[in-house]
Amino acid sequence: MIKKVILIVMLIAIIFIFSNVALKSVENIDSDSKDYYLTNTYNDTGSKNIVTGIYLDYRLFDSIFEASILIISVSGIIYMSKKDDEVL
Repeated sequence: MIKKVILIVMLIAIIFIFSNVALKSVENIDSDSKDYYLTNTYNDTGSKNIVTGIYLDYRLFDSIFEASILIISVSGIIYMSKKDDEVL
């Protein structure tokens, strides 16, 4: 029970921090990178879809590490929740 409460408190803290950072970053949007991606994505990546070009070419390693962290986090949460059920 205590683990679940701690997990919920941690998730709320993460959501709070993320929302504060996201709201502050909206004020600092720079259009230079947007203009670069709009004009050069097709030439650099060969992809007609800009989002796909950015995701699979410009940010490939970043995306792979984000996905692996997500998988590890979900696996840990599933492990913790199954461990609590077996004890009860």
